Amino acid sequence: MKKKKLATFRINPDEWQAFQEWAKRSGTNASALLVDYIEQCLDRPPDKISRISPDGTTNNIDYRIDSIDKRLKALEGAIEERIEKLIKRQMTEIQSDLVHPEKKFEL
Repeated sequence: MKKKKLATFRINPDEWQAFQEWAKRSGTNASALLVDYIEQCLDRPPDKISRISPDGTTNNIDYRIDSIDKRLKALEGAIEERIEKLIKRQMTEIQSDLVHPEKKFEL
């Protein structure tokens, strides 16, 4: 058996804790998940059957979809607000041109 390499990396402490808790709820641990993920990235079959539970994966996907949905709604709201402002500005300019048509042709 090959000797294993201890790897270290920096991560936000809150994210690391949340990841460890998610792994535990999924019936595994953070190290096993990371090793499985690296093996998948390298297109090698994992040494062991993945211990990621389907329910845990589904929860993560649901969370990510909710997050994307919230960002999309925020973007839609911002775009609608910009469109409304542009329309109001154009309507104001049109009304001004109708009330003062002589200004339109001033040089």
